[in-house]
Amino acid sequence: MDRPQLSPMRSLPVLFVRLHAVKWALLVMLLGSSTGCLHTLLATGIYLWQGGNVVDAQCEELENERVVVVCRPPASNEYRHAGAARNIGKRISELLAEHVEDIDVVSPREVDNWIDEQDLENFKDLGRSVKATRIVYVELDHFDLYKGTTLYQGDANVHITVYDMSQRDGKQVWSRNVGQVLFPRNSGIPAADKPVQEFERQFVDVIAMQTASLFYEHDPNAEFALDAVANR
Repeated sequence: MDRPQLSPMRSLPVLFVRLHAVKWALLVMLLGSSTGCLHTLLATGIYLWQGGNVVDAQCEELENERVVVVCRPPASNEYRHAGAARNIGKRISELLAEHVEDIDVVSPREVDNWIDEQDLENFKDLGRSVKATRIVYVELDHFDLYKGTTLYQGDANVHITVYDMSQRDGKQVWSRNVGQVLFPRNSGIPAADKPVQEFERQFVDVIAMQTASLFYEHDPNAEFALDAVANR
């Protein structure tokens, strides 16, 4: 007896489910085998997932502007986390340069050189010295890598403000409290599984991605892969 044939319209949901499963399978393979940086894995995840899930930028103040990114470490642990703050600023700069249309991002090296010689509280002077038209000022109100003494779980509170330096005294034009960023979201991972420097690099990438993506369209589903990456 011949097997009944599905109509083209009725077979579309089945095809969608199969394609959806293939995307997940490819993503899991990449997460399990790649030795590249976290942001490369996340970019691959975005590519695999795109198709109706992309959300718009929350702020478009950076398009066609010369932008400098400054990340301030928590005031209570300024020196302890200064290196992480600089790396977050650098990674945000890279993501903005890659994804925001017609943006001119000031080199993080110029920012580091200025911070080495000046007071970070005078960040608007930095904007003027590098002829930036916009400052993206990222404040880490909290930053920690540990959950207890033997588990990693990145925990940060992030606030971001954009200043228009073409206006007198650098007028604030946009602000957003990103809030708490946890990595991994649901549980800690044993500190014995990887060096703290490696985990910090991963957490820096997570903070940078969640912050920078406010300025360009992106696929929020990419965040679903973060816990899997943390446990690699």
